[in-house]
Amino acid sequence: MTKQPSSSGISNRESPQEEEAERAAHPPVEAGSPPPEDAAGRVGDQPIEDYDGLQTAHKAGSRSIAQKEAESRYPDRTMPASRKVAGAFGKEPSPPTDEDNAG
Repeated sequence: MTKQPSSSGISNRESPQEEEAERAAHPPVEAGSPPPEDAAGRVGDQPIEDYDGLQTAHKAGSRSIAQKEAESRYPDRTMPASRKVAGAFGKEPSPPTDEDNAG
């Protein structure tokens, strides 16, 4: 039994040296992939002239907008900025006094 070289080729019938010699004798005709073309033979993308009827990434119908606004807390203005609250970190405000309730 003969010892095979450490590098191996694709084929199990030829040695890597035979495969390399065959590739050198018969190089590929074209190394790159063919240009993209459609069924009519046009190459590349045509610029979009009419955007009407194209899909969007979000719902934009009047019904879905109305549904979003109905479920929103701030449909007609932006949400107020968040800020620290006095009750955060265990600091509770003092209970209301009679003076606070009288106003």
